[in-house]
Amino acid sequence: MRTVIRSYNPGGIDEAVLKETGRGGLLSDGFLRDDPLESYVGDDETPVFVRSNAKKGISFERLDSGETGRIVPGSGYRTFLLVTDTRLVFVVGDNQKGDEGDCSVVVPLSDVELVESTDGLMATTLVVTTLTDVRWQFPCRDDIADVLAYLEAASEAWKRVETRLDEARRLVVDATQYREDHEYDEAMGAVEDAAAATAAARERETEFVSSGVPAMDTRIARTEERITDERLRTLRARATRNLDRAEQLWRRDDYNEAHESFVDAHGDYVTALDVQDAGFEDSASIRKKLARVERNLAALERAPVERGDLARERADETDDPVERGDLLERALERYRRALELDWGDEHKRFVGDTDEIRERVDTVASELVEVRRRLAATSVKDGDRHRDAGRHDEAVECYREAVDFLNATLETARELVPETTDAIAEHRDAVERRLSELDADPDGSDPDSAGDSNTADPGESTSVASPT
Repeated sequence: MRTVIRSYNPGGIDEAVLKETGRGGLLSDGFLRDDPLESYVGDDETPVFVRSNAKKGISFERLDSGETGRIVPGSGYRTFLLVTDTRLVFVVGDNQKGDEGDCSVVVPLSDVELVESTDGLMATTLVVTTLTDVRWQFPCRDDIADVLAYLEAASEAWKRVETRLDEARRLVVDATQYREDHEYDEAMGAVEDAAAATAAARERETEFVSSGVPAMDTRIARTEERITDERLRTLRARATRNLDRAEQLWRRDDYNEAHESFVDAHGDYVTALDVQDAGFEDSASIRKKLARVERNLAALERAPVERGDLARERADETDDPVERGDLLERALERYRRALELDWGDEHKRFVGDTDEIRERVDTVASELVEVRRRLAATSVKDGDRHRDAGRHDEAVECYREAVDFLNATLETARELVPETTDAIAEHRDAVERRLSELDADPDGSDPDSAGDSNTADPGESTSVASPT
């Protein structure tokens, strides 16, 4: 005996009533004419109560129109009230018309709005009002107090379950719309709310019957499948968006944001695999995307140092001092960026030993300062040659170029090679004096007036000490 029967009808149901058919006689009650009462029980239903009357049948009233009617059984047959864990079914044997057979009326428990009883002289009448404003009346001489109590509890449980399932289905529709509008976080929020609604429906089910009600379980499971499908679609769509975004951010050297997006994509793909719970072949698409995320994430974590190393290698390979300076500056920026990425973060994300990267920063900074000072010295010598030849504009251009090299070098030197700062500043000041003197004497008639004997010739380059 199922829990639902044991809880609400300890006496159980007479199996003969469920299985028998046929007309009754003078001393015996009849059953149904065509099919036994058990044929009205669905595969996922459990019968809880059966009550009958011999002649009264059932009556109805449509509250909105006032229409009334009555259905009574044929001679020798009865009218049955079958109450299951899902529905109540009125079945009238032979419907008093021998050529029409049995008649049935089905009322889902979720459609029951009100259950009452009225006491008469010979019988008690069960009165059931539905949400569609139809009132059904079933007179019965048997005790119906337990039927009444059960219908009140069962209909309330079903209405609560259906209310939660309606909420869940609405939220799934919302989630689908959010996903199609690329609002994936909102979509996932709606999915989670839908899952919470079905969980609440499960609670209502077990509150009603601790072992569960198959029909409720079927309806809840169907909604849960829709939620799972939408969850999977949303996870995959959001993961794909984050993967694409991560790759775009990486191309812009936005390592932190790219790393965060890769991690988000990875998490969604892993969750999607769990949600899908499919075999190896069916999950191939997700696993392929997950592998792509893992490859790119590993490459991203190596990228800051590797790109610094690449720029430094290219700087070592070129014979053009200007290009060498630009490449060393790029390498320096990338190494320093590599140091900053995990600064203050207890969980290291990017590859590279901090001490080793600092050594590279110091070495490249020294090389950059030396290259830029040599470029400045070359520009000064070219400027002197133009000045001596009377080419004023060309000389000015070379001197200004030297000042630019020295200013750029000075910025790096102050922070990373401070022991060279004074010498670089003196060289720049000397070049600026030559520019001023050249502007004062555009014909170059006083070539011996540049600088004093105590200032280093800006055309000379001094070596930069290696870091210790």
